[in-house]
Amino acid sequence: MKSGLHLVLQILLWGICAFNVIIGFGLNLSPDFPQVVASYYGAEVAWTPAFMYIIKPLGAFMITVGLLAGIAARDPLKHASIVYAVALLFLMRGLQRFVYMDEIANAVNIEPGRNVINGVFFIALSAILVLVYRAFVKKAD
Repeated sequence: MKSGLHLVLQILLWGICAFNVIIGFGLNLSPDFPQVVASYYGAEVAWTPAFMYIIKPLGAFMITVGLLAGIAARDPLKHASIVYAVALLFLMRGLQRFVYMDEIANAVNIEPGRNVINGVFFIALSAILVLVYRAFVKKAD
């Protein structure tokens, strides 16, 4: 029987998997989907052909991150490096929201308040993932 920590960790990792795979495929397969995602983030983007191309490799990275999170979700103890890598990615994405706040505001018009919320979300997700994982490992020992 799985412990509560194991279940929470798996839910986090499966959620990360699903979100990234869905967004990744959406960015690659639907010309309208990127606009929906941009509006969710509060971004205003010039939808040039060059920009539409650039988001396709981003989608490929997201699919890969999602699949790796799914692998880790199946056996978190066996895949510690994936769990920590995903947490590091979210930490970096959160910190980028603060380090590049002016550039983000100028490039895609995301309001600073919204950007702070997005940054805090990513940092919190990273911290929660690491804390739950470490507690799970400690309990498994």
